[in-house]
Amino acid sequence: MNRYVSSFIISAISYLLIVITIIYIINVETTLSIDAKVEDVRKVCFTVVTQTKPQKPKQEKKITPKPKPKPKPKPKPKPKPKPIPQPTKEPIIEEKVEDEPVVEEEVVEEIVEEIQEQREEIVQEPTIKEDILVKEQNEINQDLLLAKQNKFINDLIKRINENKSYPNMARRRGIEGLVDVKFKILSDGNVKEMQIVSGRSVFQKSALEAISKSFPVTLEESLFNFPKEFRVKLSYTLK
Repeated sequence: MNRYVSSFIISAISYLLIVITIIYIINVETTLSIDAKVEDVRKVCFTVVTQTKPQKPKQEKKITPKPKPKPKPKPKPKPKPKPIPQPTKEPIIEEKVEDEPVVEEEVVEEIVEEIQEQREEIVQEPTIKEDILVKEQNEINQDLLLAKQNKFINDLIKRINENKSYPNMARRRGIEGLVDVKFKILSDGNVKEMQIVSGRSVFQKSALEAISKSFPVTLEESLFNFPKEFRVKLSYTLK
């Protein structure tokens, strides 16, 4: 029993303490809110009022009346022209003029121009003919030069082919082919700088020997500008 009584007393005391603390907290909050309201009431608001400048009264524009246009003066009447006195008719005397011979200047000028043109044609004709003859002669000379050059090249190829020998190994095996060779002919008729461009190795030595045996040759200096490079293709075929 004593335990139950003591526990009841302790619990009752604890509940009382809790209630007292709650009441105290509520009272404190109410006093703080009242103080804040009092402070808010004590605040004074000040406003600054600026004085506006007085506006000047608008001046009304004076309307000046436009001047009336002056009336135009009336035109004065033109005076009538005075009558012109007509001359008295007199007899007209016709004078006879003898006919003089008229020289036709235009015809004379045309004749002079024709004579001048004929003279110019006579002077120009021989010059034109000379130019034509020079051109024809140049063309003939050019054709002759080309013919001589072609003849020299054909004779040279014929001479090289005559000095050409067919290799025995290629003959036994039945090998045929072409050899492209280039070389340079000097102004004294000798050959220089022989070089194989393309071709089978079996025929290369024979081609170089054939070219070297074909020189020196007699030359005309007017044919080419020596030293001159030539290129020849030698064919090797079995008959």
